[in-house]
Amino acid sequence: MKKSISKLFSKRLRVRMAELNISATDLSNEINVSRNTLNLCRSGKAKMIKFETIAELCKGLYVQPDYFFKEK
Repeated sequence: MKKSISKLFSKRLRVRMAELNISATDLSNEINVSRNTLNLCRSGKAKMIKFETIAELCKGLYVQPDYFFKEK
């Protein structure tokens, strides 16, 4: 069964943040994304994520956009 895109995105975001050992607060301070937005993305409750948010997350987490959308 396929996961929803928001659930997949949130899982990959949590995994990458754990790999880099970075908190939502620290990541938010590094990039141009609020902690509230990060928490919504991490929980899978974000319904629409702006391209700019994904771009900022990619910069802060050192990944390409496709990282968040592919299952391992």
